[in-house]
Amino acid sequence: MDLKEKFQKAFGFHKEGRYQDAKKIYIEILNETPDDFHCLHYLGLIARKNKEYVSAFEFISKALITNPNSSEAHFNLGNVLIDLNRVNEAIKSYDLAIKIKPDYELYLIRGNALVELKELDAALESYNKSIGLEPDCFLALLNKGSVLVGLKDFDGAIASYDKAIKLKPTNLLARFKKGVALKEMGKVEEAKKTFKEIIKTQPSHFLSLYELALIYRDSTDYNLALDCCNQILKIEPTHSQAILLSIKIRKNICDWISYEKDYSYIVERINDNKESIGPFSSIAFIDDPALQKKSCEIHTLKNYPSNNFFKKIVKYQRHKKIRIGYFSPDFCVHPVSNLIVELIEKHDKDRFEIYAFSFVDWPDDEIKIRLKKAFTNFIDVSNESTKNIVELSRKLEIDISIDLAGYTGRGNSEVFSMRTAPIQINYLGFASTSGADYFDYIIADSIVIPDNYQKHYNEKILYLDVIYPNDSKKIQVKQSFNRQYFNLPDSSFIFCCVNNNYKFNPIIFNSWMKILNNVDDSVLFLRADNELARDNIRNEAIARNIDPNRLIFSEKFHQKLNYSEYLERLNLMNLFLDTYPFNGHSTSCDALWAGLPILTLIGKTYGSRVSASLLSSVKLDSLVTHSIDDYENLAIELGNNPHKLLDIRKKIIKKTSLDLFNTDKFTKNLENGYQKIYDRHYKDLLPDHIR
Repeated sequence: MDLKEKFQKAFGFHKEGRYQDAKKIYIEILNETPDDFHCLHYLGLIARKNKEYVSAFEFISKALITNPNSSEAHFNLGNVLIDLNRVNEAIKSYDLAIKIKPDYELYLIRGNALVELKELDAALESYNKSIGLEPDCFLALLNKGSVLVGLKDFDGAIASYDKAIKLKPTNLLARFKKGVALKEMGKVEEAKKTFKEIIKTQPSHFLSLYELALIYRDSTDYNLALDCCNQILKIEPTHSQAILLSIKIRKNICDWISYEKDYSYIVERINDNKESIGPFSSIAFIDDPALQKKSCEIHTLKNYPSNNFFKKIVKYQRHKKIRIGYFSPDFCVHPVSNLIVELIEKHDKDRFEIYAFSFVDWPDDEIKIRLKKAFTNFIDVSNESTKNIVELSRKLEIDISIDLAGYTGRGNSEVFSMRTAPIQINYLGFASTSGADYFDYIIADSIVIPDNYQKHYNEKILYLDVIYPNDSKKIQVKQSFNRQYFNLPDSSFIFCCVNNNYKFNPIIFNSWMKILNNVDDSVLFLRADNELARDNIRNEAIARNIDPNRLIFSEKFHQKLNYSEYLERLNLMNLFLDTYPFNGHSTSCDALWAGLPILTLIGKTYGSRVSASLLSSVKLDSLVTHSIDDYENLAIELGNNPHKLLDIRKKIIKKTSLDLFNTDKFTKNLENGYQKIYDRHYKDLLPDHIR
């Protein structure tokens, strides 16, 4: 049998899927003709089929030395390089293949590789060339739509999806992606309609059911959201996303019927290195800093790993004024901005240039107007891609960037994964470690993060005397209202908690009911984010033999009070009962500003120690308890001896003498901290704990 016949036999085996038989003959041929292009090329393909990617790379590379003009071999080498996670090199191979023989499929695959590198503009160009060569390329149209969503060109994305749908009217993926784009651009009703149409066609379309559940959750239609999750779980009982969303919803509506089971599921997934309920939601469940850190690391590694798209920042020439960039989706009336607005106003503009990078373009309100005036430069990046935001920050040579959102709301962790500045800080919006290796510091005090807890944070600690800034310009309590105005009982001792309902749990609620049971003529004023939460809380009280009429609910879900009235009403309460393990944060600041003492149970995580820090800064350490029994006993003691609270309240009347409300002092301390980490950077010293 001559070599030609041997090759035909081997190639026949290859086409039949008899790869080992083909491989054996290819090698026999190479023993006689070591430079045989086809044998080398096909051996590379067989090696790739067997996931032997290094061997595949070597065989196809040798084939290309023999015949560098094979478009197919360059294409296949590119695919192997993708397998080896050498994406930049893969794109070069695709470029060589295209140069030899332009082809719509090559442009499509090249576009996919560029998406992996987050080079969305280049990917869009590649998809457009694919479509130019083959206007009916369904996948190119589909992927183009996804890229346009990433570039926030939603109209363009919808147009691309519509063309894909026209080509394949029954393809549910194209319709689903269109629904997601509609949701992203704020056309929620159209998105909802799209997902419902898909589910009508395919009742088990989990992606659409889940997106529909998210829409219902966001619009507080919690029962409908749970129905969608249940539809998924009936078909696939282990569907983790549906289980986790159900747990979050139950937390929001204070449905604790399966609380222990939910808690165990969350902890088990974290311990198994599987993404759990998410870093922010887990703060409300977990008071274990090691477990919390692990939860954040799992989430970060999966969703926002360190991204080397941009080169490492070369040290900027030392600036006369340190350039600070505050990044947030919440530059408006929002707990975070309510806290920082006076800090931004008081920053020393002779020492610092202060930049705002606003992820969301909110309408002007009283806080946003103040912030826009206070920042050196207020930059709306709401319509910019992640890449463009990072490029802008680097172009402006921001020295220190502060993430004020973390894993909350519309935060954008991806920009920090690409490095917006030589120094990056996690602060305020997210009460935990980022779990990332690209944040250098987290801002805290010695109460929130004691020295023996430092190991539970990926960042080094920039220690301040006080954890939070406050706005001393905000509305003063004038005590111009009485209890009758707010329909509160005149003579009762009023315990209260106006923290978010997702911070409530059966553990702390048990304590509240014990407290009520042991303080005659006492009531508990609670926030109610939704009617389901209110009804469930009332039922939980009944189950503990407490008259539900002793629970008074705020009008949160009706939004009846303005901020001034909200503070005045807090002033009329007797004692704030804090939540655990997720304390009140900005809410605790409000309560103390209103002159209302807070009783807190200190835990081990950042989120469970904030109120203790705030109480220390107003000289009320006596209200920090260290066990659930102490928490209950002190509340009962104060409830039965209200005169003791009068002495405590006197300590927070003169706000000017309290560190918590001394914005001048806080600003100087923070600026000194910025200066220290900036100087350290210019001495080529690695980040370290700063005091």
